[in-house]
Amino acid sequence: MIGILFFGVIIGYIFLVKFAVTKIYEYTGEKIVRNIALAIFLLIPTWDIIIGYPIYKVLCWTNAGVHIYKTVDDVEGFYVGKRDSKFEPHEPYEGYKYIDYKEMNHYKPTGKYYRSYWINSNTSKDCVKPRYPDSPNRKYTKAFKSGKCIVKKEISVSELSQWEYDLSKNINKNVVPIVGISMYIVVIKDKINNKIIAKNISYRLSNNWFLGFLRNITISKGKWASCGGKKSMLNETLKIKKRKDKMAMIKEYLDYAELAQASYVDGLKVGMFGSGYVVDGKKYFC
Repeated sequence: MIGILFFGVIIGYIFLVKFAVTKIYEYTGEKIVRNIALAIFLLIPTWDIIIGYPIYKVLCWTNAGVHIYKTVDDVEGFYVGKRDSKFEPHEPYEGYKYIDYKEMNHYKPTGKYYRSYWINSNTSKDCVKPRYPDSPNRKYTKAFKSGKCIVKKEISVSELSQWEYDLSKNINKNVVPIVGISMYIVVIKDKINNKIIAKNISYRLSNNWFLGFLRNITISKGKWASCGGKKSMLNETLKIKKRKDKMAMIKEYLDYAELAQASYVDGLKVGMFGSGYVVDGKKYFC
């Protein structure tokens, strides 16, 4: 239905332009006047894109993308800002061990901070119960029934991670409002030193006023184009601490056991053959 509306309006405008330009030419008899009229009619629905798109592309080429000023190795988790208790459990980002957050209760702060992380047991008193226990296809319900759970552990402010990735603090502002260009900035911050260590800058060009007007009648204005960083700023900046897989841990344990056994055997040899006494220059072993 929406597509038919768009198509109908565009076709109607084309016929309107053809009719108006023809009448102007018949009235004046001047080709230059006809061409100016045609250009004006074409610019009426498209002027903001014709002006705005080159500006948007220059901003994309010169400033958009991921900018990393510092990388951090062996990161297990980070602070994510406010999280509401009604949406628990709050799952850590993939690959990271935990997230820290400031608890809200129906959008009101409780004054408490928590650390959220997975454990391989669902019997702990700190386990967060599934919100939908009767929905077995939900991810957390399925994980809980398999014996895992997300723990919600209260921590002090001093225990919060030094690194902050708080999407609620992202910057969103219009940089060229007349043609609908906006800038969106996502940052990773060092909370202790109050410094931004990485940011991802993206730009968005809104639908032109004509198409935007038509879309607003039905849904929303939407966007014409957008650009930004392609790589994962989070993983490139806060590098995940590598965990040894089970086979590597078993191999390490066996190597340790082999060394311990060899050391024990050497100790026995010294005890059995290395001790003795000397009589008249001859050594006798015990």
